[in-house]
Amino acid sequence: MAVITINVIVSNLETVQRSFDQIKVYRSITGIDGVYTEATGTGTRLALETGKSVYAFTDSTGASGYYYKSSYFHSLSLLESSLSAAQQGAGDFALNIVSVQELKTNYLFGLDLTNDAGEPMPDSLYEWFIKSSVSWFEHRLQLALRPKPITAELHDYYAEDFREYVFIKTKDYPIIDVSELRFVIPGSGGATIQTFDRANLQLEKEAGHVQVVSGSMGLASASGVPWLPFRYSARRFIPGAFQIDYTAGFASEDIPMVLRDAIAKLASFGPLNPLGDLLGGAGIASQNLSIDGLSQGYTTTSSAMYGGYGARLSQYEKEIKLVIPTLEKYYKGLRMVVA
Repeated sequence: MAVITINVIVSNLETVQRSFDQIKVYRSITGIDGVYTEATGTGTRLALETGKSVYAFTDSTGASGYYYKSSYFHSLSLLESSLSAAQQGAGDFALNIVSVQELKTNYLFGLDLTNDAGEPMPDSLYEWFIKSSVSWFEHRLQLALRPKPITAELHDYYAEDFREYVFIKTKDYPIIDVSELRFVIPGSGGATIQTFDRANLQLEKEAGHVQVVSGSMGLASASGVPWLPFRYSARRFIPGAFQIDYTAGFASEDIPMVLRDAIAKLASFGPLNPLGDLLGGAGIASQNLSIDGLSQGYTTTSSAMYGGYGARLSQYEKEIKLVIPTLEKYYKGLRMVVA
């Protein structure tokens, strides 16, 4: 047994809260297609909270091979949603992006996934390379893929931007949800002047854009910002005045297939390299056996410099290189500096 923590991401919290107030978690101990029974109970279901989009469930009697699903539930009407997609209890959201079974079925299909003794490679090996691949893409694209809670990220106040509905571009994106946006006067203990109503926050999640849209919020006028202290009301710039709490990354259902495909192909490099070395026997490229005039032999694609699955690795590498510029253009756009 092990203590397993999984995260349930609610990407459309306000919509969900109109019909539900709790989250149920179900568990299967017999694999992804097994029977799921509720792991939470009347007193341990996760209560939905305004502004909170990431919910942690801890299974003290879990195991890395267990699978979990969740549903939304209303404690009074007993209304319940359908179950979510399964996620493995391994504690890393990377395995929600690409599962071990998806990697084996879709990218390693038709290969002998065993060593010389016929023993299958452990799932922990595949998990390691999936996590490594997700981390590589996060660094390569400078993009949050796994949920990443961020607290009190600072943004400067510009009077011109404030008049355009407080335009803020978060440092990490995409955004799953924003918990709170507040205006804080720097120095003197950082007094909070205004906390903006969460219902008035308009999000462009993929781009990381946050704006405040409300007819009664008191937008700046020619004479300044009404709710600012007098000594700041005419300022055009205040450093670090906006503080924002949010969760960056993707919800499981929002990760585009083109990105999942590229991550899985890169993750395939990990198992394919040792499997290629073991093809036909460790370090063996060809072998012949002759007995009483009868001979039998085989030759693999292995060589002193290349593994047995070099052709598949080469093809995956080409496809990854082909798609990265497309992903960069889509998520990062055109970069320029005006001097």
